[in-house]
Amino acid sequence: MNMLESKVIQTKYEKEIFIEEKSNIEINEFRTLDKGTPFYEFMVGLDLIRIRDNEYYGNRESYVTIRISEDLQSLFVIEPDVQSIFAVKNKQEKEAAIELIQYLLVDSQTFKQVVSEMINNLKRENVVNVFEVKEANAKLAVLERLLNVKNEDINFLIRMEKIA
Repeated sequence: MNMLESKVIQTKYEKEIFIEEKSNIEINEFRTLDKGTPFYEFMVGLDLIRIRDNEYYGNRESYVTIRISEDLQSLFVIEPDVQSIFAVKNKQEKEAAIELIQYLLVDSQTFKQVVSEMINNLKRENVVNVFEVKEANAKLAVLERLLNVKNEDINFLIRMEKIA
C-alpha cells in the first residue's frame, strides 16, 4: 500500500485537505530584484480538497506569497490579495494554515522535489542575453535557498484578527 502524507485544516465550515503530491504544489509569479522591490518574491499554490458535511465539496487552489530578502537569509510569508490560504479563517484556523506552510517549506520532501525539478529545468534553459542570464542566476539562487529552509528563517506577516 502506498500511503500519502496529508495535512488537514479544520475550519468552522469544512475540512481543507492538502495531499502531498507534486501535482498539488505550484510555484509561479517569480519576481526578481529591482529598484522598487529590494527582494525576491513568488507565489506557492496548493490544491486543497474541501470536505463539507462529510462529503466532497470540490477543490480549491490556495496561495501564499513568499518574499526572500536580497541576501537570501530571511523568508517572509505574506498573505496574497487573492485566493489566500488564510482567507476567511479565524486565528486558530490561520495558525493551522501557518503550520502547513512551515511544514511545506521546511520538512516536505515533495516540495523539495518540485523545487529541484524547477532548478534542473532552469539549468537546461537556453538563455541568450545578459538580462536572461542575470534573471536565471537570481532565480537559481532563490530556488536553491528553498532547499535549505529552517523554521527560524521564516517570518509570517499574516493578519491574525478574527474574520470568520
